[in-house]
Amino acid sequence: MKIDGRLACLAVVLCAAQASAAALDEVGVELVYDDNLTRAQLGRDIKGDLSLSLSTSGGPRFQLTDHDSLSLKGTLAGTKYRHYDGLDNINAGLALGYRHRFGLGPYVPQFALTGSAARLEYDNRLRDGWLYAAEAEASKRVSDRLALRAFVRTERRESDDVPARVVPFIRANVFDLSSRSAGIGADFAYAPRYLVSVGYAWHRGDIVSTTQRNLPIFLASSAIAPDPVFGDNTYAYTMPARTQVFSIGLSREVGRQGSVSLGYEYRDSRADGGIEYSGNLFRATYLYGF
Repeated sequence: MKIDGRLACLAVVLCAAQASAAALDEVGVELVYDDNLTRAQLGRDIKGDLSLSLSTSGGPRFQLTDHDSLSLKGTLAGTKYRHYDGLDNINAGLALGYRHRFGLGPYVPQFALTGSAARLEYDNRLRDGWLYAAEAEASKRVSDRLALRAFVRTERRESDDVPARVVPFIRANVFDLSSRSAGIGADFAYAPRYLVSVGYAWHRGDIVSTTQRNLPIFLASSAIAPDPVFGDNTYAYTMPARTQVFSIGLSREVGRQGSVSLGYEYRDSRADGGIEYSGNLFRATYLYGF
């Protein structure tokens, strides 16, 4: 598989980076189980899998004034799936961020703007492409234990290759996607080393569902293409949908620079024609900051 060698190289890069960590902000390892990778509605089409990710990020930060700062951050991550090799991927990105603090001290409101671009390389070429995003976030620490945040975000994904059309009058670039989202969240430090996070996000835009031939999904789709990642005679369908995401997490400091966290997400998506699906995602993460 084309990604396997790159994932091994990434592991070597991360080890070397940890040895010379001056340019890095953090490295991380994450284990994720997603019980509905296919974003499918029918039991016959629902596929779950376990994945392991390695990541690192870092870059310079510039203090423009007492209240304003600018940052440039690079990211590199690789993910390996247990069963569905076609989803194995490496991505590299660059983000430019601006942050304004409305005063001095730990309890003043903050406002941040971020623009990013990431290159996506999958073992399955149908998913290769670019992801562009812009986000605005407002946050405020209410007390020494409680912080609140809210955001709006827009994303655009562009795929490299367009397969032959399954249906002459329906496009096949299923991973050319766009979406908008908004969300709120809170972090509560209930003990010196423990942090509880909760969040809610609302998304409106394109989703991709992979199923066997399915007439209701076919009628609601704006793009269709064969998707052999999940087996023979399966197809990826693009359709507009409304998605809600509920999340909760618990993290604990480990030593001076590390943290371990457990998280859960519940997704609920609804598209035209009575199409809907839900999914659960469980994650365990270790982060080491420099």
